[in-house]
Amino acid sequence: MANKFTRFLTGVANGLVGGGRGLPSTYQHATRLFIDDTFRLSPRTKFNYYVRFEIDPSAHKALSFTQRDVQDIGLLVKNLQLPSYSFETVTKNQYNRKKIVYKMLNYDPITLRFHDDSHGVTNALWAIYYGYYAVDRSLPDTAYSDNKYTPADAEYNLSWRYGLDNQISVPFFRKIHFYTMSRSRFLGYSLVNPRITKWSHSDMDYSISSEPAENTMTLEYEAVQYSGGRVSVDNPTGFATLHYDNLPSSLSVIGGGVSSLTGTGGVLDGLETVFGAVQDGSAFDSPEGALSTAIGAMNTYNNLQGLSAGDIAGEAINILQNPNNAAELANTIGGIADSVFPGVRQAAETKAVEKKITDIDQSGRVRGGL
Repeated sequence: MANKFTRFLTGVANGLVGGGRGLPSTYQHATRLFIDDTFRLSPRTKFNYYVRFEIDPSAHKALSFTQRDVQDIGLLVKNLQLPSYSFETVTKNQYNRKKIVYKMLNYDPITLRFHDDSHGVTNALWAIYYGYYAVDRSLPDTAYSDNKYTPADAEYNLSWRYGLDNQISVPFFRKIHFYTMSRSRFLGYSLVNPRITKWSHSDMDYSISSEPAENTMTLEYEAVQYSGGRVSVDNPTGFATLHYDNLPSSLSVIGGGVSSLTGTGGVLDGLETVFGAVQDGSAFDSPEGALSTAIGAMNTYNNLQGLSAGDIAGEAINILQNPNNAAELANTIGGIADSVFPGVRQAAETKAVEKKITDIDQSGRVRGGL
């Protein structure tokens, strides 16, 4: 609904300025790719992501390392590489025609960087992983007290096992999940049976005292699974359950919204939010979803009641007077977060206050006041 209104106003605006087929157009013609359908094809941002580690219960034997710690690790990922692939090919001659044939699909290693947190959660992850695969971590000092070299043909001492000689067959990680998010939806990338191939701690240096320390992990994996869906609490699993501000912004539809036709929390934004939840089923899949949708509908109704015909006409005229404002309207519907464009009534009140404030003359004396 909101998108149809946007396209209608845009079409009228183009008609006023004489834009049409076959005529040179402004930059807005190119930006329609990202604006149409309420930013359906807009690019994702790199900082909106979530990571979840899935550890096999039989491998997770450190009782002090709780499930909360496992969830915290995903939140401490400061930088990650999404999966990448490479094909090995061979070129065959088919009656003098070159034909490319696949030989093998390779899953390229990826790297994650963690904050080296003050509580030591990321260090604990490596310590548990290292102790699970390498028996060296749990050996007592007596296992290394005899430093004499034993020839290879001598009788082997079975008192201790070293290195990877620990009879481990179950992978420590079942999966590691990456989720990228945009416009209340997510895309998931799940690494199957990932294994750490390299771990490094940060270098410490007095001369760079303000630079945060970090831990770096390189992974190899056996396959990648893809997923997608609508973002909500605990969807993806664990999202927004820890360290998350659940109070809705007062500018959002759920938090109250604003008595404006356009803008974040405005009437059009509220209609899009409510009808979108009804259409995709999130309004009925849980009591929280139903309550949230009902609150959004009530706030949208109240904001619509607060709009006068003059407010609506004023915003429409403002858009029609300047074609660039049509793009501004599109930007406020499901696009730019925390952007509010007040209605004519709010603007009039602002101007009334500004009229009460007089200029300061060159001598610095105030000639009037509120």
